[in-house]
Amino acid sequence: MAIEETIIIGAGPAGLACAAALRAEGCRSVVLEAQDELAASWRRHYDRLHLHTAKGRSALPGRPMPAHFPRYPSRLQVIDYLEDYARANDVRIKFGKRVASVRKAAKWVVETGDGDVFESRAVIIATGLSKAPIRPHWTGQETFKGTITHSCEYRNAVALDARRILVVGFGNSAGEIALECAEAALEVAMAVRGPINVVPREMFGVPSATIAILQQHFPSRVVDAVNAPFLHMRYRDLEGLGLKRSRQGALTAMIERGRTPLIDIGTIAKIREGRIKVYPAVEMSAGSRVHFANGESAEFDAIVLATGYRPALETLLPDVVERFQGAAKPRRGELHPARDGLYFCGFNPATTGLLRQIGIEALQIANLVARPAIA
Repeated sequence: MAIEETIIIGAGPAGLACAAALRAEGCRSVVLEAQDELAASWRRHYDRLHLHTAKGRSALPGRPMPAHFPRYPSRLQVIDYLEDYARANDVRIKFGKRVASVRKAAKWVVETGDGDVFESRAVIIATGLSKAPIRPHWTGQETFKGTITHSCEYRNAVALDARRILVVGFGNSAGEIALECAEAALEVAMAVRGPINVVPREMFGVPSATIAILQQHFPSRVVDAVNAPFLHMRYRDLEGLGLKRSRQGALTAMIERGRTPLIDIGTIAKIREGRIKVYPAVEMSAGSRVHFANGESAEFDAIVLATGYRPALETLLPDVVERFQGAAKPRRGELHPARDGLYFCGFNPATTGLLRQIGIEALQIANLVARPAIA
């Protein structure tokens, strides 16, 4: 059994940030990563992905993003940054260590699938919200003649090898995948199940995340009320495009329901142009024909399920149901919910930017680990 001061699960941005923050506090840690490389989730994302938050607001603690990066760095640039961040902070990572269970004995005991056992006084789970893809099922889905893939398997429009594309969902992955396919001159449609919020990546030349940072100390409903006229002016025709606007504003919906708005980088313009058709929820399919909730139907060659992920903490914690009272993750803002040495980083989506939020949480967690008396 290996005895460690702090064990961190996951070598993505949250795990790396926690390791660096602990090092700055003089605390040793080891990161257990299931894959053979760090930043596994960034490596599996589609090719054209860029940060939706500006680089100046997206750096992890202690190391800004390179000056030569564009305002919105690409997926590959983020991976390069994370690799450099790990080297600069001398992060100790054990690759190929898929954690099978985390349990409390005299100390915390972490067991991996290959039989290794680690013991420590503190464990930080940094696997994030996007661990297991959600794959919805509808009647007749198994008869679909084309390909059905999840967005985690999507690489680019060419690789789909199809002409008529249906993207299921209306989050950021859905919007960007549909946009890329439309730009590639494919026939594209989106199936949108319920009410949505849309915010532009920039307003008046200022990144929306920067505006959100300036507004972060005000109540969510006040922020949404202030922003509503500007968003309505920008997207006043949503209903006419076949989309239903959420009654809750973007910030309130994120805080109260965990619903992330679409950060628009051109998707709405393509819908206005008729290059992307909007349908309601999928009801069923038969062969290549998909039927929608409004009675319409259309034929497709490929379906991309951009339907999100779940944190899948039950794969690590045998007591997850009891620990979170039936929820899938800690309540919003809880980094150390049971005050028992088990911490969670990267489980709070934020309009101010997830990487920025991760950095804030990592510093707070490192402070609690280094000074357990204040936890």
